[in-house]
Amino acid sequence: MKKMRTKIFALLVVMMVAIGTTVLPAMADETSSEGSFNLGNAAPSVTSITLHNADHSDPTISAMNPQNEYAVKIDISDANTLNDINEIQVIIKTNTTSTDESDTVTDKATYKWTTTAGGTWSIVGPSGSTWNVNTGTSSQPTDFGATSGTWWLNFVPGKVAKESTTWDIYVKVTDKGSLSGDSIVWGKTMNWYGEISAEDSSYSFGDIGLGDTDKSISTPSDHNIDVKTISNGNYKLLSKSGNWVKGSDEAVLDWDGTLEAGHFALKVDGNGDVGTFNYVSTTSETITNYDNVNAPTAETGDTKEIYQWVCVATEGLLPGTYSGNYNVQIADA
Repeated sequence: MKKMRTKIFALLVVMMVAIGTTVLPAMADETSSEGSFNLGNAAPSVTSITLHNADHSDPTISAMNPQNEYAVKIDISDANTLNDINEIQVIIKTNTTSTDESDTVTDKATYKWTTTAGGTWSIVGPSGSTWNVNTGTSSQPTDFGATSGTWWLNFVPGKVAKESTTWDIYVKVTDKGSLSGDSIVWGKTMNWYGEISAEDSSYSFGDIGLGDTDKSISTPSDHNIDVKTISNGNYKLLSKSGNWVKGSDEAVLDWDGTLEAGHFALKVDGNGDVGTFNYVSTTSETITNYDNVNAPTAETGDTKEIYQWVCVATEGLLPGTYSGNYNVQIADA
């Protein structure tokens, strides 16, 4: 019995020693190599071009008025992210005008966005014209780490941007690797536009007598009234007047060809020939020779001469100076 107890104790001791043994880790080492690959440049693309009102609202529109502000929405994608975009060119033109032609006030305007100063829109041409860009309402994407985004160009068509139903919007985008993509939309309309202003704000027939006929303007000395016209399409000039007064006395405007007592008549013409006149009435009537004037005009305007002759009844008018307004209107021909 004593021997058995001794063996058991010895076994326990051995087990305790085995449990308390520490195992040391093996030693390790490492090295590295540098890897690389050359990623090719993917060309950007213009995925959509639409025309909107200046507030960027929907729906899209297809017609423009000169001197009103509009917005072109441009959707662009680039697999290398939008950080790769270097430049966007927008050309607004008539469809008979090439994108390579020079900018003109009547047919073509060019705008450009570049990454300079964080991205800005500017007008390239025509310089010094009434075509314009609104950088305050134009915009660009907020996340250039994305692979697609939207730019807005807010622009103003010039006064003599040609009246036509065939305007185009062309967009070309170029990345920093000089790859590019482009797109175009057709069939936009530029509506008729016209302005008129008086260069001679007053005129006079001078001294006339009862029964005088076809008395021409004496002041200005060139015997006509100059008006300045600005238009982007063919136009006509119309005019009207009313009764002329001297204090409480009145000379009644007549246009039927027969002067009654107390009446007067005004004849008007665009080429200085009283033989081709038409009468001025109280409603707007087209002035002879100005029924279809070719345009566009210059942006600074064209001067048109209006000739007048006065006829006075043989009786019924008190002596003195009579005056009244003569109104000239420009309209689409």
